[in-house]
Amino acid sequence: MKLIVTGMLNKQVGLKLGISEITVKAHRGKMMQKMKADSLADLVKIAVRLGLALTRNPWHVSRVS
Repeated sequence: MKLIVTGMLNKQVGLKLGISEITVKAHRGKMMQKMKADSLADLVKIAVRLGLALTRNPWHVSRVS
């Protein structure tokens, strides 16, 4: 769940965990059902509430003057 909510693609998660992309898709589907999440956005909200995801935008680049 942590890898999915960070925005990694199924292929990337599979490579990181040493499993196939199809296996990641199967696990992701089961996880979405168990967490009662209708979308990735719902899953991210759940992960934030559980303390499993960042609460700030990881893509935001702060500029230091």
